[in-house]
Amino acid sequence: AVYAVDRIFGYVKRNNLIETAYFERYGENGVALHFKNPKSWEDKSPTSYVLIMCPWISKYQWHAFTMFPDPSKENHSMLCIGNSGDWTKQLYDKIKVPCMRQLYVHGPFMTEFSDTAVTTSNAIAVASGIGITPTLSLMMNYAGRKRINIIWVCRDPGLVEYILHKVDISAITRNSYAFIFYTGQRELSLPKHLPVNIFIFRSRPNLEYTITGIVTAIHSGEGLPEEMYEKQEKIANAPFRKRVMIAMYRVTQIYDENEMFDFAVKETERAAERMQDVDLESGRFLDSDSDSEEYGSMRVNSQRSSRLSLLNPPHDAVSLLGFDAMISRFLGVIGEYSESDVEDIFHTIDRSRTGFIDRTEFSDFLSMATRKNVMNRVSSRDLLSSMVAFTDMETALTNSMHNPNSSVRGSSSHHANTSHGSVFGDSNTIEYMNNLMNARCSTSDKPLEDWSLFYCGGSTGIKNDLKGISKKYNIDLAVEKFDW
Repeated sequence: AVYAVDRIFGYVKRNNLIETAYFERYGENGVALHFKNPKSWEDKSPTSYVLIMCPWISKYQWHAFTMFPDPSKENHSMLCIGNSGDWTKQLYDKIKVPCMRQLYVHGPFMTEFSDTAVTTSNAIAVASGIGITPTLSLMMNYAGRKRINIIWVCRDPGLVEYILHKVDISAITRNSYAFIFYTGQRELSLPKHLPVNIFIFRSRPNLEYTITGIVTAIHSGEGLPEEMYEKQEKIANAPFRKRVMIAMYRVTQIYDENEMFDFAVKETERAAERMQDVDLESGRFLDSDSDSEEYGSMRVNSQRSSRLSLLNPPHDAVSLLGFDAMISRFLGVIGEYSESDVEDIFHTIDRSRTGFIDRTEFSDFLSMATRKNVMNRVSSRDLLSSMVAFTDMETALTNSMHNPNSSVRGSSSHHANTSHGSVFGDSNTIEYMNNLMNARCSTSDKPLEDWSLFYCGGSTGIKNDLKGISKKYNIDLAVEKFDW
């Protein structure tokens, strides 16, 4: 009876109602949610897992997901939930627009993996797909104390984009490297300022080459080949109009076009009702509600729009304020735009120069931005010429991406031309590792004792490859079993 009472007390104490959890689709295949940590979590590790229950889906289903600190909000946590079953698909379908919903959270709980995965001062974290979330959660536990490198294999473009824009991976991997092997089809909408220690490849990795390449670069002190940094800079320097084209295509793959426009219409009407409350000095609403304050507010500049026209918007039309709110809500930080960028796009869409966008203009703009061949109903050559800058983005980005056919040469003698589809590491880095083991085998049975591997993901192939590498080089390997 004592144990039963203790169990019930623990359940109640760990169970928390979150009234205003923020839900949004992170991409084509999943939902991200953010919430303020309950007061009872003040002494708990924010990098662990929780059980969640959404009463608006089912009052009886609890599901476990990894959580980690929300980098954009102090004392907030976030989860990324991929579509992997009936419940997660229901969740995705119900989040038609970014919104606030109730959420019950039970936990947090630590896993055995959280405490034992990293036993050395140097480690290589390998993740596949949504396995990046427990990997990041684990790495945050060791940030600043361990030198952990990441190898992430993922085909979900939305997840890659969301993590790169929302999580400061460069801070987590300080003094180490992050290699992302993207295997999806859609072009990525990348951050404007991609950290110099993050590298993106359009191929699958040769894990032995990549792992030996990382160990060689760090152990030898020679670092990575200079050419890799040069290609990285090309990726990060895509101009705004090219980046926004990909960002707009991305959002149309995640949300419905009409839902986006309807949201902008409502925000236009909302802005018209509240224009009398605009502070002319700051250009912001005086009575912003918690929804807009929490994650993205509507920006206002009374100098750039006619106050009179904003107070009387046409039916089913979108003002600059409504368009700005829609961009802020649906794109978030994806695309990294400024107020002037948004205004420039708005005037590009507003072909009639009325100060408002109608549904047809919005649809035509998305069709052009996403390269759909429905331009026959657009008669204005001005629109076509103004959108020329959006073309050829696929070629530009693909050419600047690291690809398996590029040579990876630099001052290091350990990094010769890549082969067999490898983009980093090769037979020379394998030879370096073998020489290292042979040179030290007389003094130690475990020459790479300061290195370890751990894996989070559901790929049997990757797991087996890592087991083989672990055995060959006598490097410890920990695998997240997801048995919680």
